[in-house]
Parts: sequence; structure tokens; C-alpha cells
Amino acid sequence: MDPSVAIKRRTVTSSVVDLIRDRIISGFYKGGQQIRQEAIAEEAGVSRIPIREALLQLEAEGLVVIHTHKGAVVASLTVDDAIDIFEARLALEPFILKKAIERATEVDIEHVRRALDDYTRGVEAKESPAKLSELNWSFHKAMSRSARRPRSLALLSSLYNSADRYLRLQIDARSAQTKALEDHKALAVAFAEGNQTLAQKLLRKHIEDARDDVMAGLQALPDFENS
Repeated sequence: MDPSVAIKRRTVTSSVVDLIRDRIISGFYKGGQQIRQEAIAEEAGVSRIPIREALLQLEAEGLVVIHTHKGAVVASLTVDDAIDIFEARLALEPFILKKAIERATEVDIEHVRRALDDYTRGVEAKESPAKLSELNWSFHKAMSRSARRPRSLALLSSLYNSADRYLRLQIDARSAQTKALEDHKALAVAFAEGNQTLAQKLLRKHIEDARDDVMAGLQALPDFENS
């Protein structure tokens, strides 16, 4: 295959991944809903090949389930899945943060400060849950980048994509936004001071609180599933 063709296909597939992922996370596609490849292919003006490739990637992220006869359906929001995601974050993210603080330079500290400023402005401007989720991830990513652990960061990014649907249940509450902002401020200070122990403690509590809020949000859903 011509390399330029392969690159073009990857670009198209990435665009389709973003399209379907955004629709799942926003709730446009509901849990259990079948994803009709023909309709997406026609809408996006592409063949079904990048659609299939995109669905395989989204299945790896836990957003889609592919059945032999039924095709691809949106993964349902469940307690078991949410717990799995947040426990994985609790195991991975504090470790990455420790490594990031060990290697952090003044430039890295400034990136964290800027990400905090962006998130602060987003909360003050009462941005949409989608925008706040984006800013939230930007802050967490800024705290992780100096770890220089690309594989671990890729895993964390995948976990965050999967968690995003659940975080929308939590991040839409004004009290949760205010609490997250205070957590971020404390984390940014600990990061700048190089206090690994405090930063890890704050991050674990931050993730645990988000998990607990998500659990409460799940139980309030009319089509709530226990597993």
C-alpha cells in the first residue's frame, strides 16, 4: 500500500473515532443503542472501512461493544464499569504524578499553572460540561506530562476517555465544579513545591470523591444498571 494512502486512512479513521466518541460521551448515542455504520458512512462521506476500524478502537476504550450478529452497540453505564475505571485511575495516576514531580522543570510547573488558570476561567464562566471536562483533562494531563512515560500516559488517556461519560454525571453539578477547582488549586501548589507525598494524597482523594459523585449520579439515572 502507498504510505500516503495509509496515512490518509488513519486520518479519516481518527476523525470518525472522534465523531463517534463525542456522540457517546455527550449522550447523543445512548447505552445499548446500535451504531449504524451505513448511516455514519453516508453522513461522513467515507467508506465503511474506517468506520469498522474506528469501532474497534472504541471497543478497546470500553465505549463500544461489538457483537457477532448484532454489530456495534454503545456500552451501557454500569457501576461495575465505573468502579473498574476509577480503580484503574487510582492505581495508575498517582504513580505517574510522582514520576512527573520528580522530573518537573519550571516549564512543566508553568504548564500546570496555565492549565489551572484555564480551568478556573471555565468554572467562573459556567462553561458547558463538555468544555469543563476538556479543561479538567488538560489540567490532569499537564500534571502528568513531565513523567516522560508515554505508554503510561496513553493508558491514562484511554481511561479518561472511558471515564468521561461518567464524569459528565458529576461535573454538571455546581458544587462538584467548585470542589474540583479547589482540589486542582491544592494539587498545583503541591506540584510546584515538589511535594510528592501530599500531591499523591490529594490526587487520590480527588479521584475518590469524583468516583463517589459518579456513583450517586448513576443511581439517579432512570435506566440505571447495577452491573
